[in-house]
Amino acid sequence: MNRRLGVLLYEQAQPMDIIGPWEVFSIWKNVLHAPLEMILVSENGTPVACDNAVILNAHTDFDHCPDLDYLVIPGGKGRLQQGNNARLLAFIKKQSGCARHILSVCTGAFLLCQAGVAENEFMTTYWRALPELRAAYPIHIKEQRVVKSGKIFASGGISSGIDLALEVIADIAGRETAGQVQLLFEYSPEATLYATLDTASTLPPYYNHLAPADLPEYIAKYIKSNSG
Repeated sequence: MNRRLGVLLYEQAQPMDIIGPWEVFSIWKNVLHAPLEMILVSENGTPVACDNAVILNAHTDFDHCPDLDYLVIPGGKGRLQQGNNARLLAFIKKQSGCARHILSVCTGAFLLCQAGVAENEFMTTYWRALPELRAAYPIHIKEQRVVKSGKIFASGGISSGIDLALEVIADIAGRETAGQVQLLFEYSPEATLYATLDTASTLPPYYNHLAPADLPEYIAKYIKSNSG
């Protein structure tokens, strides 16, 4: 029996938050024949203009979307407006009631929290948004790239959606299967380090100026361990 995986689309979502996990799960489905039905869902079932001039076509709308086993919630600039979209938040809450796992990528964590399905759970988000998330919701922050708490999987910034998808596959189908997907995807990033511990101080301000003064420990540790 196929399980259903839905990915939420909304205006000005970060496309990599959507496409990264989508492609990992697609390899699992199409090459390894995982029993998975994959669905892109938008509020009205119409094409969605994501950030960076990327337009994605939805397969269905909120009213006609079947119950999902897995729901991926992306982040991006659009999450600021969507945090006040009652229909979108109600959709997340409804699907969370039947889903085996709810997956948030980057600042998609804010929508999950705003929908009221992550209270008192352990969460993470894009590292520059951690102070905002910590201040806004009664959750526990783990400064890690991927965090699992109950049925929720949360991941850090943009590219971490790939790691998140592999972690979910490992949880569902085992590490051997996740390893097969990893090799098929050719995801083995070399430790070519461009950033230093000082790079964060050179970045433009985060939109709300609440970015942490210091890098999260998991990022600092990565930089330290890969510095020449």
